[in-house]
Amino acid sequence: MKYETRKINYGVKLKFEDGTVVNWYSESKRKTVYPEKNPHQYRFPPSASTVDEILEAMRGGPRPMALDEAGRPLGAFDGGADPNPGPGAWAAVLPDGTEISGTEERTTNNRMELTGAIKLLEATEGQIHVLGDSRYVIEGITRWIHRWHERNWKTISGSPVENRDLWEKLEAVSKGRKVIWERISGHSGHPLNERCHALVESARKKLKRRLQRSSSASGGGQS
Repeated sequence: MKYETRKINYGVKLKFEDGTVVNWYSESKRKTVYPEKNPHQYRFPPSASTVDEILEAMRGGPRPMALDEAGRPLGAFDGGADPNPGPGAWAAVLPDGTEISGTEERTTNNRMELTGAIKLLEATEGQIHVLGDSRYVIEGITRWIHRWHERNWKTISGSPVENRDLWEKLEAVSKGRKVIWERISGHSGHPLNERCHALVESARKKLKRRLQRSSSASGGGQS
């Protein structure tokens, strides 16, 4: 398939004739393949050492629906802020391979993790097996939330539960459907988790660059 290349920070941008656009960060410490536009839902490897690996993924055709061992749709989420609190991003990979992400200028790790889980469920229907590396989200929605209700949204020490607004949203989008929550170790090589993490990092870096440009344009930091 024909494509054009353009140099970007830490790699190249590949623009294919079928409308697919891939950012291949081949010069970074951790090689990453980020599909900026993926209209045909190709299943790209989380990393690649050569362009041929990217082309091979495209020759393989559209990505199939991700399913767990029981045949249930499988999705994943992630989120974070750097510094914490600070600029943050969330991301999710849907069972059909669709990738979604977003940012907030001032937020926390926990709020971004919660937002990633909410967006994943809002974008899907029916039963789903959800993967995430956040103990806060997984334990919170499966265990802690029941106790918070009993204590009228108070912690065991009597203080208000943080991020109540997002917990209520997550509970609402989970209601009436079978959601299997599974916590996995971060950066353990699971492709969905790794992909979510890469999406979060990319979105957060773009946000930081935008904020820096905005600050420079407004004369921020000058005395």
